[in-house]
Amino acid sequence: MTLPQDNWLAQRAKACPDRLAVRWHGGDLTYAELDRAAWAVAGRLAAAGVRSGEAVALAIPQGAELACALHGLMLLRAVAMPIGQRLTPGERDAFLHRNRPDLVVASLDELSGAGVHVDPLRLDPDAVLCRLETSGTAGFPKPVDLTYANFLWSAVGSALNLGIHPSDRWLCCLPLNHVGGLSILIRSVIFGTAAVVHDSFDVDRVGASFAEDQVTVVSLVTTQLARLLEAGIDISGPRAIVLGGGAVPVDLIAEAEARGGRIVQTYGMTETCSQVTTLAPSEARGRAGSAGRPGLGTEVRIEADEILVRGPVVAPGYTGAGGWLHTGDMGRIDESGFLYVEGRLDDVIITGGENVMPEEVEAALLQHPDVEDAAVVGRPDPEWQEAVTAVIVLHDGATQSDEALRAHCARMLAGYKVPKDIEFMERLPRTASGKLRRRALRLGEDEDGTS
Repeated sequence: MTLPQDNWLAQRAKACPDRLAVRWHGGDLTYAELDRAAWAVAGRLAAAGVRSGEAVALAIPQGAELACALHGLMLLRAVAMPIGQRLTPGERDAFLHRNRPDLVVASLDELSGAGVHVDPLRLDPDAVLCRLETSGTAGFPKPVDLTYANFLWSAVGSALNLGIHPSDRWLCCLPLNHVGGLSILIRSVIFGTAAVVHDSFDVDRVGASFAEDQVTVVSLVTTQLARLLEAGIDISGPRAIVLGGGAVPVDLIAEAEARGGRIVQTYGMTETCSQVTTLAPSEARGRAGSAGRPGLGTEVRIEADEILVRGPVVAPGYTGAGGWLHTGDMGRIDESGFLYVEGRLDDVIITGGENVMPEEVEAALLQHPDVEDAAVVGRPDPEWQEAVTAVIVLHDGATQSDEALRAHCARMLAGYKVPKDIEFMERLPRTASGKLRRRALRLGEDEDGTS
């Protein structure tokens, strides 16, 4: 006999069938409706040949259809691979080439024909639930396999830090191919609460959703919060605004709190299945700038200024000696055990909560016929946290405008990767061996090292 708790959605469909599970721009699904839809999708996926352990890329727009596909794959114990909706066709092709899924689904309508009968599988905590891509310090995308146990422990840690209530409605306006967005869908089912899913971030829609959808919790990155404040949106409704995406300016938190926002900082990454540390709402006002303390079962320590993480939220295969994950982030822990995130150790640019690899943007710039050399760095920016900044060397006699070079990049790159600032130099600063001196460019130094 399979126990109900072996399947999170089945358990919720039995315990609270009429409770709201997912709300999106097209309507609502209760837990009973989501469960029925998931079984139907599972049958159609099985008819298409999907088996346990196989990977299915989901190029489905954000909403209930993607939620049904996700839970249908979980019923088959297949691996979900959501694809970012903001990727260009070339970037999407590269993603598929790197990951080579067994099936690509762009719409559930593609799964024609009647589904086959699917027997319920006992979920293995160590089985892979999804595969997401992140960017490593070497500048190359890498897959991260997250297990059912990773998501369950992440949800438990989040619940103990933030608290939960059956009437909670967690607004998801983050991309569902990112762990910060995807984990909202999954933890909502574990909790038996509702996920309110937007297909993208829009300031006015978020403001309206706070009131119309009775949103109690929302996950944002720094740029999104700044835009809400700039637009004058009333942020006093949710009991918790969970703010992640790296180090957060204390002035921004102060402004949000002055406007009635209950800011709860968090720290996490793909390799840790979202939240590592989170502030409790009762502690938030006295700990501005802190990302809180670790969730249940998770350990954090600082070694040579780097944040290390150990525990059941860490993805298999990403730990080193002693089971510790080296995050590449800088931070400190105060005397009370609260973590403060202070920046990145590597060259990855974090802009608006998105990771940008300098090498990818440089490669796009170098395809322009007038560009001789290019370097890309992140510089501090009050809105984006870091602004993607390109430093260009043009061929002799060539002239190009900032707008033309940005338009060139936009044809090959997602919008958040396109440089916001472009500068021109006669020569890029390099070491004697030809290695680029990125730190000098980040600091705005000239090629001789002066500012």
